[in-house]
Amino acid sequence: MTAQSDVIDEVIDDRPDDPRTAPLTDLRAVVERLSFPLDLEATEMRVLRERVLTQVDTRLLPRLRGSVPAVVVLGGSTGAGKSTLLNTIVGAEVSEAGVLRPTTRRPVLAVHPDDAAALEAHPLTALADVVAHDGVPNGLAMLDAPDLDSVHADNRTLSAQLLQAADLWVFVTTAARYGDAIPWATLRDADERGISVAVVLNRVPTAARAAVRADLLTRLDAAGLGSVPLFLITDAGPHEGPLDVARTGELDAFLRLLARREQAAGVVRRTTRGTGGGLRAALGALADGADAQGAAVTTLRTLTTEAIAKSAAAISTALRDGQAAAGTPTAQWEAASDGGPLAPLVGAGRIRAGWRGRALADRNAAAQRVADAAAAQAELLLADALRAVPAALTRAWPDHGARALATATASPSADGLAGEVVTAWRAAVVTEVTPLAPRAHATLDLSGLAALVQAAGLGLPGASPAVTRLLGEEGAGVLDRTRADILARAGAAVRGAAAPYLDALAGLHTIDGTCLRELATELGDLA
Repeated sequence: MTAQSDVIDEVIDDRPDDPRTAPLTDLRAVVERLSFPLDLEATEMRVLRERVLTQVDTRLLPRLRGSVPAVVVLGGSTGAGKSTLLNTIVGAEVSEAGVLRPTTRRPVLAVHPDDAAALEAHPLTALADVVAHDGVPNGLAMLDAPDLDSVHADNRTLSAQLLQAADLWVFVTTAARYGDAIPWATLRDADERGISVAVVLNRVPTAARAAVRADLLTRLDAAGLGSVPLFLITDAGPHEGPLDVARTGELDAFLRLLARREQAAGVVRRTTRGTGGGLRAALGALADGADAQGAAVTTLRTLTTEAIAKSAAAISTALRDGQAAAGTPTAQWEAASDGGPLAPLVGAGRIRAGWRGRALADRNAAAQRVADAAAAQAELLLADALRAVPAALTRAWPDHGARALATATASPSADGLAGEVVTAWRAAVVTEVTPLAPRAHATLDLSGLAALVQAAGLGLPGASPAVTRLLGEEGAGVLDRTRADILARAGAAVRGAAAPYLDALAGLHTIDGTCLRELATELGDLA
């Protein structure tokens, strides 16, 4: 988790000179760094994060940095006639009215030529095609947004994104579609977040005008929207091109009145003030989500560490208890001790000098056989332990860690890695006993002595006293070091098998939500 003070310090380093925008740009930098890598309401948090960034980028910062026209977003249901309304108000076809639904064209941002320069650096210009026309009310930027209920997910996402930029949202629906659920849910959401709203009911049959208006007003009252401006446009029947301006006269007059400097500034202030509460609530939710992610990552690290320690302890116990020497290696050793080539090494009494010189090759081969058998069993034990690591971590990690777990790169083959570990350990034993080989007095050569120490290190009964008989007091030290070495190597291999999962956890970036809360308090009155 990134420390709270570190995050604040980093964003303050990039703070602009303008004291009005500094708190907002600081906050934006932290929100941009937010990530929700775990499946803990992550989808909702990511959507909320993008909503906040869009609102800051397309509404709040442009307002603080200079004078820009009030942004009026025409949005609503599929086929509601948004483009036709815009073209009628402007008096020219600035937005192509699609006769085939749904359309996938880019949004259109219509501005008066006198306002075009003020919008040149506005983020909306990256999201929409800008058209300058002197029919657009001076002081307004009118944006024809994609359909809220479009079958194209990108259209729906963009429409919701553009809504964050609105100083006024003109909700356009029709007499046949005004009861649809999706636009109404968006309408209520916009009102709750403080966005100024007007409603246009388009294509209203003249005979049904009174009844439809009454029903719509009832619905608006029930939704807490009874005071929003409402405009009804009677159905013009089949037609192409703009509507008769007489049908849109009330809406046109409303927008041109709104375009006056005082009225436009009032709408901007009202929406900005209204969205401030929603912004702070969104930041609080993001802070809670960030804290939940951080706590979950900490829990996953703890569970991972515990699972690794348990697996490492299990293989250490198995090797320390001599499980690698169980079964066949033990039987071979016992056979050797009963008149076999190595029998004098485990028997009582002194090793006779004559015995040392006879059948040296047989003794070396016998020692090698028991060492090979014990090493093979050790490889099986270690391979099983390595395979158990991902299984143990999968069981230990809660469901919300599945996304991070899926990013973990598979470990090398357990059998191959186990073989490499045991082979490397056996080579290290040879190095360890090389200086002591002369102590064997021709009983065993270097390879046989190393094999005997390996068998003893893996817990073969009788092998340990045989080593001490050959090497004296130094033999005990050799055995302690070789046993410690195999345990260390096995434990390291198990921990190495968990490395991809630890790497996946290390890549989970989270931020302390406290810094978001503190920066949110610096916003003050956004209006």
